[in-house]
Amino acid sequence: MNPQTSPKLRPYSGALLEAHWGRFVAWCEAADHESLPATAATIEQFLMLFPGSASTQRLRRHAIRAHHLAAGLPDPIPIVEARVWPRTGGLDHVAVGRVLAAIPKYRYPIGLRGRRDAFLTVLLGILNLSREQARTVTPDDIAVTSIGRIRGHVVPSSDDPTSCAACAVTRWLRIVGPVWTGFRGDVIRLLDPTKGNLNQHDCEQPVAGEWRRAEQLLLPLDVHGWARTGVSLSGRSITGIVPLRRAAAEHGSIAEVLGVVTRQPSRFEALTLQETYTELGATDAAVDAALIRIAAIWNDAQALDDDLAHAAAERKQEIATDSDR
Repeated sequence: MNPQTSPKLRPYSGALLEAHWGRFVAWCEAADHESLPATAATIEQFLMLFPGSASTQRLRRHAIRAHHLAAGLPDPIPIVEARVWPRTGGLDHVAVGRVLAAIPKYRYPIGLRGRRDAFLTVLLGILNLSREQARTVTPDDIAVTSIGRIRGHVVPSSDDPTSCAACAVTRWLRIVGPVWTGFRGDVIRLLDPTKGNLNQHDCEQPVAGEWRRAEQLLLPLDVHGWARTGVSLSGRSITGIVPLRRAAAEHGSIAEVLGVVTRQPSRFEALTLQETYTELGATDAAVDAALIRIAAIWNDAQALDDDLAHAAAERKQEIATDSDR
């Protein structure tokens, strides 16, 4: 095999990869293991016994894989799709529910990013999709009826609307259509906190079909709430979003304040025009008095500074006189 021409070795230095492969072969001979073909357990043991940086370990795996493929052997290193949300013995709906409850659902653009991240959390935490599988979910993969399904899997509901996975899906579907088409005014209206309601299930309300206009559902969003269309959310972004949302849930969620917020009346609320002028006059006089007081304090401070400087000068002179004696 010529490592310089092998398509599997071309991205890296052939000499460097051959050095990694030579170390692996030498260790296998010393440990009485087969190097070609090698088992996944043998490769894992080798990498554990010879630790290195992520790039070094990646080169070692690449060299071992390339030699096997060049010899016509199957890939000895199984590719396991990374999952941002750790897979447990069973689906941890309680942990997912805590994250969903802590994610904001209203206000623009906080609620916009929150609804997208909640939808992502359902894909990863409830359906246990990998990052790549989540990125490729399309409107055709979703069925919204009395029971919501994504790629044939039922999206469960819960008693609390804030932590309900089915509600998280429908909340995002309500706004993803206008987000994708750029109708920001419609999105702001749908996220209006004065009209929000977290006491009833969103998944029980009819969902219009505008979400089917979106060519992709996991949209990249900038800080101003604009969506980048034509591309799905990157795997790197997904890797960064999920831990932040989980950490926020662990620190305790802050309940959203929805409904019309009334301003507390001030003591000037019911004043007549003449009473307002009187209050303004009194305020102006109080400000003048405060300025006079500040000026007096400033003058006192300057006088004290002068006295201290004069006393210090006299003391220095006395010390100098005593030293001359």
